[in-house]
Amino acid sequence: MMNVNEVCKIINLQEHITKEVIKFDKNFNYSIIQKSITKFQDRNTREEGRLEIKNILGEDEDGVKILSCMLYCAAECYAKYEQLGISDKIFTDTMKCFTRFINEHYESYGYYAFDRDWWTTRQISLQLLRIGQLEYELGIMDGEKTVKLHIPSDADITQEKCDESLSEAKKLIEAKFPAYAKCEWTCFSWLLSPALKKLLTANSNILRFQKRFRILSCNEDEDEFLEWVYKRKDYPLNELPENTTLQINMKKYLLSGGKVGEAFGIMKLK
Repeated sequence: MMNVNEVCKIINLQEHITKEVIKFDKNFNYSIIQKSITKFQDRNTREEGRLEIKNILGEDEDGVKILSCMLYCAAECYAKYEQLGISDKIFTDTMKCFTRFINEHYESYGYYAFDRDWWTTRQISLQLLRIGQLEYELGIMDGEKTVKLHIPSDADITQEKCDESLSEAKKLIEAKFPAYAKCEWTCFSWLLSPALKKLLTANSNILRFQKRFRILSCNEDEDEFLEWVYKRKDYPLNELPENTTLQINMKKYLLSGGKVGEAFGIMKLK
């Protein structure tokens, strides 16, 4: 049985955040949230369970309380990985999302905090796995099973690395989650936005990644891309950073009235 301290170590959680988590873990009675934790296991009730826990925890300015509860669930989830024969590497890579999200918060706002508990119910319930560079969520769309692809902010999306990840994921899903073996693989991301063809060169890894999908729809008004490209969504357009070629080109495009948004696509079969 893994514990919270061990999870903190293997995911290289930030040192001072680890100290706060361990302090909370030693003094908190998890039995009072056990019913809500159980709801995490069902995608239909995971949000309900999360909100119940946050209500019980009360004020949690830097998110350490809910983070500690999530890491407690991650420790419990490890037994399921073992039962399924899923490697420790995949478990660790998956749970490193917590460390990554805290780092991203620091990059955006200048201090460490955890604010992605609305997302990480997926990781702690074995519904989302990081396999190589990409993440794979076993989901439902329009009543049908689907494998939803997600691209972590630290992913290397070169063609070779994506091929490796996709190949390994296909084998694992077929072996461990056969109910998802024949379903469509989908992606909903700013990385699939058709507007990027105007902002990037033809040999861009992002555009090569796009070519793996049949783009079916696009929401031009979605602004989540700002957080991934510029680290924050609250900059006025004329104050957007210009540290990379994409930032420079996209800022000029946005100031001229262009829209990026995000798009939905289905992976092409080879």
